[in-house]
Amino acid sequence: MARLAEQEVLLQLSELSSKTNGLFWVAYSGGLDSQVLLALSQKAIPQTQLRAIHINHGLSSQADAWEEHCRLYCEQLNIDFECRKIELKNTTSNLELQARQARYEVFESIVNEDDYILMAHHQNDQIETVLYRLLRGSGLKGLAGIPVQRKLGLGILLRPLLKYSKLVLTEHAENSKLTWVEDSSNSNIDFDRNYLRQEIVPSLKARWPEAGKSIQRSADLSIESEGLLNELAKIDAGKFITRNQSNLSVEFMKEMDNSRQRNVLRYWFQILAEDFNIAKPGFEELRCIVEEVIPAAEDAQPLISWKHAGNEMQLRRFANKLYVLKNFPNEINRKALVIKLGENLELGANLGCVNLEATTSKGIVFQEGDKLEIRFDCIESEAKPAGRKTRSFKKLYQDYAVPSWMRDRIPLLFVNGKLAAVADLFACHEFAAEDGQKQLKINWLRTDIHCGY
Repeated sequence: MARLAEQEVLLQLSELSSKTNGLFWVAYSGGLDSQVLLALSQKAIPQTQLRAIHINHGLSSQADAWEEHCRLYCEQLNIDFECRKIELKNTTSNLELQARQARYEVFESIVNEDDYILMAHHQNDQIETVLYRLLRGSGLKGLAGIPVQRKLGLGILLRPLLKYSKLVLTEHAENSKLTWVEDSSNSNIDFDRNYLRQEIVPSLKARWPEAGKSIQRSADLSIESEGLLNELAKIDAGKFITRNQSNLSVEFMKEMDNSRQRNVLRYWFQILAEDFNIAKPGFEELRCIVEEVIPAAEDAQPLISWKHAGNEMQLRRFANKLYVLKNFPNEINRKALVIKLGENLELGANLGCVNLEATTSKGIVFQEGDKLEIRFDCIESEAKPAGRKTRSFKKLYQDYAVPSWMRDRIPLLFVNGKLAAVADLFACHEFAAEDGQKQLKINWLRTDIHCGY
């Protein structure tokens, strides 16, 4: 690395560390790239703020030796060192993805507010990423490649070496007489990224030496275009999309063409990913939502589902709203559950919990010693809400806008074997308390993103 470029990195890190009391965690594998980054960080960042974090995946027979190399290097330079061991399922079809997810989960768990995670991605990594995503049919967000900086949990992820090539880093490491470990699995072209690294990128750079800069320029343009599309989505969504919103009215989208509908949906799913850790749907799922779910008849019950990292997401439509659910179970435990006043009762099946509390008005009458139960089944086909006429459960659930997929999962309060309340929707007429009577009310603490209601 030319001296001027080295000074540029050192200056960037020095300025950042001078503006915060947070920690700087270097993701330190012991390989050439992270070795360069840690050596530079040690020059620029005060010792009290610098940490090295090593992830031992346990996939290689050399994993413990790599960990020991990293530990000894940090001891020699008085750099605080931490190692986290993670277990991966060898049966998975994509160890690369699983290992990446596990690493980022560790990084997210260790950073506090004002902390940084420093990663040693370089220009060649950017080329591989853009090509890999291009081959997968990614849109602008994917083709934007690896960002220099982004939020990670409470902290910030930063890649100070992203604009430098692997060759430049190698020259710097050799000139600085650094030592590093070599991962033999990097030569295994059964892994997609290794195939790109070993077989494709060298050929591209041999024919087009400036390929790295050109691809980075395209990535930067993709970031700019993605930003403009987000601004358009905000204009189109207006007041209809807010934070922590797991359902969305489709009425305002009906006058838009399909491309703008998809753009609004991408914007909404980005918010859902941040607020509820909902995996975003792919192009085909978005197409189905726009072409099949939104224009479906009002009495239809369309369903789109997709899976990611062991989680299943569903998108359903009810009463001109789209609902997103996460890990919505097909079956629930329908056993009657005894509940006591003042206790939280977990319902299971991602339905949250209910509790009973004493109240002084508009409650349910009860006496000491009454048997209180939560059930999901009722032999009666109708109920009479307090102050209203008797109606079938189907009609009542329509009145209270209960989505169809939740109607057999509503917690029902029984007092001495008789239906007293339907969740927190209404108390039954027979159990409506009068002034002066001992009474209670039921609270249902829903996990909204799971039950969508």
